[in-house]
Amino acid sequence: MEQNSQRIRTFSINLPFSLYEKLLNKAGKGRVSTFIKKLVEKDLSDEEEELAQAYKECYTNNPHLLEEAKL
Repeated sequence: MEQNSQRIRTFSINLPFSLYEKLLNKAGKGRVSTFIKKLVEKDLSDEEEELAQAYKECYTNNPHLLEEAKL
């Protein structure tokens, strides 16, 4: 387990056995948590980038909205 200054929270999820086997084969024994953590971090990061890009495009294409947002 990573040693860092972040607090660690443990939780359980229910998966069909077939999906768990696929996950175990893909990630490797003893590495499922790290594998899932990396997937979730990437997904959330991608989502944040997409949202930032959407805001940028919105305000670029509609500069009057930026002025309204400042009010």
